[in-house]
Formats: sequence, C-alpha cells, structure tokens
Amino acid sequence: MPTMRDIKGRIRSVTTTKKTTKAMNLVSSSKMARAKIKLNKGTPFFDSMRRAIANVIHGAGDVDHMYFDARSIKRSLVIIIANDRGLCGGYNTNVNKLALKTANKIAAKSPNSEVVFFTIGNKAGDYVRNLHQHRRGMDQHEDGDGTNSVGHVSGISENPFFEDAVEIAEKVMKMYLDGEIDEVVVCYTQFISAITYVPSTMRILPLDRADFPLENEGASSLMTFEPSPKAVLNYAVPKYLATQLFAALTTSAAAGQAATMTAMDSATENAESIIGNLTLMYNRARQAAITQEISEIVGGANALQ
Repeated sequence: MPTMRDIKGRIRSVTTTKKTTKAMNLVSSSKMARAKIKLNKGTPFFDSMRRAIANVIHGAGDVDHMYFDARSIKRSLVIIIANDRGLCGGYNTNVNKLALKTANKIAAKSPNSEVVFFTIGNKAGDYVRNLHQHRRGMDQHEDGDGTNSVGHVSGISENPFFEDAVEIAEKVMKMYLDGEIDEVVVCYTQFISAITYVPSTMRILPLDRADFPLENEGASSLMTFEPSPKAVLNYAVPKYLATQLFAALTTSAAAGQAATMTAMDSATENAESIIGNLTLMYNRARQAAITQEISEIVGGANALQ
C-alpha cells in the first residue's frame, strides 16, 4: 500500500500534468480560432477560382486540355495531410487510415497500377514509412529503399500559407505533366465545428468537367477569351489546384487544432478525476494514521493504570 508521501508525490505529478494539458488546451483554442479566420477568408477566393474555370469550360465549348484529359491509370498519387505532432486524439490515425483505404480502393480498381504517397506532416510520413517497411517484412523478395513516398513536407500543418500550397502544387503538376503520375487524390480532414471534423478525400487531377457547374449561362455566353481558352486554362488551372490544396491545408489545420483542444480538455478532466481519487486516498491514509496514533496513546495510558 502506498504511503502518504508517495500519494502526495503522485498528486504533485498529476497536478503538473494538469497544468500542462490546460495550457495546451488554451493554446490550441487560440490557434483554432486563427485557423478558422484564415479558412473563412479563403473560401470566397476558392469559390471565385471555381467559377472562373467553369466560365472558361462552358463559354469555350468542348475545349481539350491536358488537365481534363482522362488517362489510363498506371500510377496514382495520394497526398496525406496530417499533423507534425501527436496529442490530438485520433486525428492523425483517422486520416492515415483513410489514405490506406483510398490506396487499397485504387489498387482494387486498377490491379496493375501503383500507388505512391506525398506526405504533409511528420505523422503522415511516419505512417507511410512504417507501412511500407511492414509490407517489405512480409515479402522478403521486394526491392526498394524502404518507402513508397515521392515527397514529404513538414512544419506547415499547423499554420499553412498559400505559398506552401503553390510549391506543393507545382511539384505535383510537374509529375503529372511528365507522365510520372496519372491521378492525384488528397486525403485531408474537413473542419465542420470545434467538435466535428471528418476525414475526407478530394480528387484534384485530372479535373472533371462535372465538378464545374455553370451558375450563370448568360454571362458565360458573352465572354471572350484572349489569347485563347486553352491559354486561359493554362494560367487558371494551376492557380485553382493551388487553391484546392490550400483549402485542404487550412481546413486540416483548423481540424487538427480542434482535435488537440478536445484531447487536452479530456486529459485535463481525467487529471482532475485522478487528483480527486488520490486526495481521497491520502485523506483515508492520514485518518488511518491518526486513528492508529490515538489507539497507541490510549493503549499506553491504559497500561500505566
């Protein structure tokens, strides 16, 4: 049975942990608020880019373009957006599992295709690396360098900037145009509220004309495109892909902070419960010690009579 000194030591330790989790909860709450502001500010821009692409597609007729041409899928790229750190509940695990499920669906749909990953956040990179090493362990004859990742970026998951999305989009588009990959799917976490965030997927290449409905047909019919609709698409589509990636990064950042806030709030409540139980245990031990001392004093006095 632990002594009173041991119990007091555990109470001090848990109290310190509680202070840490409470502070992390407050920090995550502040960061989530900033991420929500960035997401809300970017939403009109995302919508404007989508409308611009729709106007070009519908206003120019059936224009052929490299970003819209369907290909025979031989190599697919899955982009995973996760956190650099843990302590956020099941946030990282859920999006990583979704990425694996997405990769398995692609492999089942196209048995002769290959799936590679581009990871954003250390937790996504660790997951892909461990997953591939596990598969290599099951197949001793498989060759490779221990990873099937074609790129990794860290340090931007908590506070992404548009420049980060542009840099990633340029790398992805280069691989797509060079024929290294035939489709691109993004696995991210959609922020809905402080307590609701859903792992989601988004196919960004090749683009599907059905994803660009026209809101005002009359306005589109009056537009002219200079020097040509194809040239306009060559300029607009890379910007649109960058905005799509930035939207996924910002909503994932808000969801990650919300997950951290929820996890730290739960940890703080658990710490308070543990402190209460330990305090009760300490009081009982102290009462037992006092009772024993009184019994010894009374016993000694009776012996002297």
